[in-house]
Amino acid sequence: MKLCILSPRFPFPENGGDVLRINNIARYLKSKNFELVLISFYEDEIRLKKEYFALYDTIYMIKRKKIVSLAMSLIFALTGRPIQCGYYFSFAFLKQLRRTIKRELPDEYISHLLRMTPYLELTRQQKNSIVEMTDALSKTYALSVKAKGNIVKKCIYRAELSLIRRYEKYVAANFPKVVLVSDADIAYLQKQCSKTPKSLSVYTNGVEFLPSLPEKYDRNKICFIGNMRTLQNQDAVFHFVQDIFPHIKKSVPDAMFVIIGAEPPEQIQNLADGKNIVVTGFVDDIQSVVSGCCVAVAPVRVAAGIQNKILVALGCGVPVVMTPLIARAIPELKDGENCFIKEDENDFGEKCVYLMQNDEIRSVISKNGYEMVKNQYSWNEKLNGYEIIAKNIRGGVLKHSNFVSYCHKLPRHAAYSCGWAV
Repeated sequence: MKLCILSPRFPFPENGGDVLRINNIARYLKSKNFELVLISFYEDEIRLKKEYFALYDTIYMIKRKKIVSLAMSLIFALTGRPIQCGYYFSFAFLKQLRRTIKRELPDEYISHLLRMTPYLELTRQQKNSIVEMTDALSKTYALSVKAKGNIVKKCIYRAELSLIRRYEKYVAANFPKVVLVSDADIAYLQKQCSKTPKSLSVYTNGVEFLPSLPEKYDRNKICFIGNMRTLQNQDAVFHFVQDIFPHIKKSVPDAMFVIIGAEPPEQIQNLADGKNIVVTGFVDDIQSVVSGCCVAVAPVRVAAGIQNKILVALGCGVPVVMTPLIARAIPELKDGENCFIKEDENDFGEKCVYLMQNDEIRSVISKNGYEMVKNQYSWNEKLNGYEIIAKNIRGGVLKHSNFVSYCHKLPRHAAYSCGWAV
């Protein structure tokens, strides 16, 4: 069997939850004897390495040009389609996909994230496709407009909200398999649809864990793990630094907050003070950095899906203090047993201090969290059956659809026809 994956960005290095997930999906598919074809955008020049071809049998890369992305974003917005779909729309990518269909004859396709789905509609491959939606974006965007961080991004999220909500419902109705990582996001999308889609499936995240609990750690070190491009992670970091960390430093003056994540913007980099706050940027070996910390924090107030940051920390034997919002996506989490779940800023800080000052309690929480992840969150277990597409399910609403028919159903103010894209 041959499967073609469409990705908005090249999945190496593994510097974010999105590429970590799609690569682990690819590893699972390889274990099922699939031959994998990757078609991916790239921005900076990439030197292909032997290890990439150990995972993807064939790789096609398309240069994403920012000027084209901006122009297509505007066109998509004016025609009532998601801005992000426009940002990642390229005629060169579409041409490469059509060549690949003729040359490689894939049996199945995966759209990595919602933004790549239009390509599968334009080549009429819906019935053979899995949409790796991962999170309900409209849910995240609705929360993001209240978050701290980049004002421009918040404005884009506000403009995108209604467009993405409508497109999510459309995709759920017209593709045979739409994958999300949490039951909460499934329930959210089901509420948004007038008819319950049969396409929605949950395949949650797994994690790579250490072979054993680390013996040494720095009692003063607190870490946050997250791709720092995203507004929700930026908001969590600002919230911790401004509202929680000052309370911790009153009890532990030498406390150090380590912000681990790729592409921190200038606002995040400026938080580093050379003493109590460190911004690492991307790290090659995240497990070695995280396992040396006493506590991991996830003060996330804007989120959808399951948060890799929690699983990674627990898999490194580091106890996590988190907000209830993200704890809900992992049903095995139990406050006071394998983690701490706190909403109030003072309570959140107190639990961090409690773990930093009580080795015995930290050891118990650490062990329980590690065992939970080890027993419940292997990638192969969580992705079992991912490749199966139920051929008799067509979403549940429209029998025949493509991106053109979607555009024709838009409100009258969407003034432009989509025929140019066929």
